[in-house]
Amino acid sequence: MNHARLQPRDRVLLYRDGGTEALSPDGGLFGEQRLGDAVIRSLAAGDDAPEALRRSLVQDALTHQDHRLSDDATILLTEWHPS
Repeated sequence: MNHARLQPRDRVLLYRDGGTEALSPDGGLFGEQRLGDAVIRSLAAGDDAPEALRRSLVQDALTHQDHRLSDDATILLTEWHPS
């Protein structure tokens, strides 16, 4: 088991294969790099975690698949806010 010490405002992104194995019409995978880039770009623009997923990642994945869904995608982005 791996352990990590989170600092305030650190983010953790968890996903299942449906989030990276989305296929484009020509058969190209969405991939881990594109998934990470979409989230990082959105967060850098000032979006909070829910908006980063909704605005950027979901839209990028739908566009990549030409708006034809073929698999489920489970993705969780959380941000650490200690009390």
